[in-house]
Amino acid sequence: MVNSMADDGSLSLYEAVQLFYLALSAQDRFFEFWISATFAVIIACHLGSRTLTQGFSALMALLYTAFSINMLSRWLLAQGAVVRYRTEMLALSGGDGRLELVDLSRSLTFGTLIIGTVVTLFFVWFTFKKRKEI
Repeated sequence: MVNSMADDGSLSLYEAVQLFYLALSAQDRFFEFWISATFAVIIACHLGSRTLTQGFSALMALLYTAFSINMLSRWLLAQGAVVRYRTEMLALSGGDGRLELVDLSRSLTFGTLIIGTVVTLFFVWFTFKKRKEI
């Protein structure tokens, strides 16, 4: 079996690029899954607003919070891989490390995860409060 890594254990440029894009893809999948679940929670609250009890609201908020923390943790793990493989890729290619758009995209996605989770939890609470007033 031929080892594609150099004798010192470092990656080739091709491997670093492939792993970089694989890590970016993983981050995008986590974000897409989170956004789908977020919309599902919002729609469930909206459509079920007449039958949403305090217990269901609390359970939905708790499960959604646990889910969001799980997705955020996985996203951050993938972010660590993105940074590691980008650094390796740039070192091997002699690049200057100027990937502002990648950094901006990752920062905006992270902000969306945090703010979106808080706003969705507020929506669950708001829907329950509005139901009580009707």
